Amino acid sequence: MSVASGAKGFRCVLTALSDARMVEFAVFGSSMPSTLSALGTGSTTPGSVRRGADGRPATLYFAPARWLLPAPDAELGAWLARAVAAGAGTAVEVEGKWTAMELKGVDAARLLSSSLDVAAVLESRECAAVALFDCPAVLATAAQGYLIYVQSSYAADFRAAVLRLCDETPA
Repeated sequence: MSVASGAKGFRCVLTALSDARMVEFAVFGSSMPSTLSALGTGSTTPGSVRRGADGRPATLYFAPARWLLPAPDAELGAWLARAVAAGAGTAVEVEGKWTAMELKGVDAARLLSSSLDVAAVLESRECAAVALFDCPAVLATAAQGYLIYVQSSYAADFRAAVLRLCDETPA
């Protein structure tokens, strides 16, 4: 799906990303930060994102003791299995729970600011659990805008809200 500049002046594009394996990892309270090293540098800092070689998030620390891992590679998958086996936390396959989208363009931040103060939310972090246009989501910075993981049952409503702001008709 693509959204161009509409009558309201927002110049941005919303693209649905391909479905991929997604895992949520929840850490048990007794786990030591060193146990979490595979989640990346700064992984024990809320709002941190470990990025892959392509710049896309590999791990997103989006809520207390919770990480979203979109399309974990084999190395991260093996680490997850070891962490679960060691009792450090639990990993849950969540394909279908989240719909990944990318919003980019010169007005992407302005469009999202119609729902929340993006600059304030992401001032000292790279990702956050948020509600965008009343839709639960994980918002992360991207090279040219934002990656948005919307709970799938809200994805159509989120798309419609973006289209309304761009004064386009849903496809």
